[in-house]
Amino acid sequence: MSGTPARNSPFVGLHWGTIVVLGALGLIQPVLGVLRVYETLGRPWSPVVVTALVAVVWVAVVVRRREQRPVLTLAIVGTLYGVLTIALNWIVRTVRYGDPTPLPGPAIASVVLANLLGGALLGLLALLILRVMSRQGR
Repeated sequence: MSGTPARNSPFVGLHWGTIVVLGALGLIQPVLGVLRVYETLGRPWSPVVVTALVAVVWVAVVVRRREQRPVLTLAIVGTLYGVLTIALNWIVRTVRYGDPTPLPGPAIASVVLANLLGGALLGLLALLILRVMSRQGR
């Protein structure tokens, strides 16, 4: 059994480097929270603005690269971001508060699912943009 997806797998042709970079880029939002930057910039709007900017970058990169499967790509990006956020939460809780207790299973599931769905919705937006661009001959 090889470590590569089968030729008919929906995962063949995905740009995994881009997926990892975009998922990690999303961590800017919680990292700024951990560093208390939002207190300086002003809540509640600064985290919302950062989240929106990350979403714009995700969609723009997928559109610019003309990804063949933008919904799948961004669903995976969102899922990866959710997993990375959970890992970051655990690291911060362990280092800052000395509490290595992981999040409860339902919390983990809800974070991953919410980010998967958010990524898929952004993927639908990217797909729409790509179709409009295709019709306009771009």
